[in-house]
Amino acid sequence: MAYFFKLTQKGAGIVTSSEPLTQTTETKTIGGVAMPVRQQVGSAGEVKFGFTAVDPEVASQMDLQVGDELPLEITDKPVTNKEGEVVPNLFWAH
Repeated sequence: MAYFFKLTQKGAGIVTSSEPLTQTTETKTIGGVAMPVRQQVGSAGEVKFGFTAVDPEVASQMDLQVGDELPLEITDKPVTNKEGEVVPNLFWAH
């Protein structure tokens, strides 16, 4: 089982996590400026992320909330970018 995390910026993919995540915001001073910084927090252990390609039209019709359970399995096959480099901690899900 995987958990909905986010849609990609263009809506062409779903990013899931191996456990439900919550986001917290912490204020940090960067270059003398106080800025809110988002932190993803898992319940325990190391979180593994999955990627599933979807049709952007279908994605726009989905009513998903962060943490919704999805019937997807995160594999051990890493996702690579256009240059063929492995994206850290992102694996194909099906």
